[in-house]
Amino acid sequence: MQPLSIKKVLCAVDFSQQSELVAQQAVAIAKSFSAAVEFLHISPVMSDSGGHHEVDPQKVRSLEQEIFESSSGAMDRFVQTHAAGIEATGKVLLGYPAELILQRAKEIGADFIVIGTHGRKGVEHLFFGSVAEKVVRAATVPVLVSRG
Repeated sequence: MQPLSIKKVLCAVDFSQQSELVAQQAVAIAKSFSAAVEFLHISPVMSDSGGHHEVDPQKVRSLEQEIFESSSGAMDRFVQTHAAGIEATGKVLLGYPAELILQRAKEIGADFIVIGTHGRKGVEHLFFGSVAEKVVRAATVPVLVSRG
């Protein structure tokens, strides 16, 4: 078995309090391996109105853009706050979290993914699913799932 070699860590954050813990874990791993971290936030897509024709698509796109821009500013602050002592970048994408986390991991050549989970159960899990669960099932690199 080959020893674990980590040069790039992808750390998915949602800017919740749990993201603080997730970031600390990603940074600790990065420091241990002299690796770089990319913090990633996925801004939600709302323009799939699901047949709700009473919703003005232009207003929805405008709201998505506002949220995206706000998230970009939050990401800049997040990286400044959490990246002391490591090489780190931040990225905000618009779309579906699990898909984009996996896609971005491939794009940047991530060797490791760190992600949080809210630990939803029952009906809540049925309706919302688990981004972390989807990432773990489809990832081709090790994934650390942190439950806060």
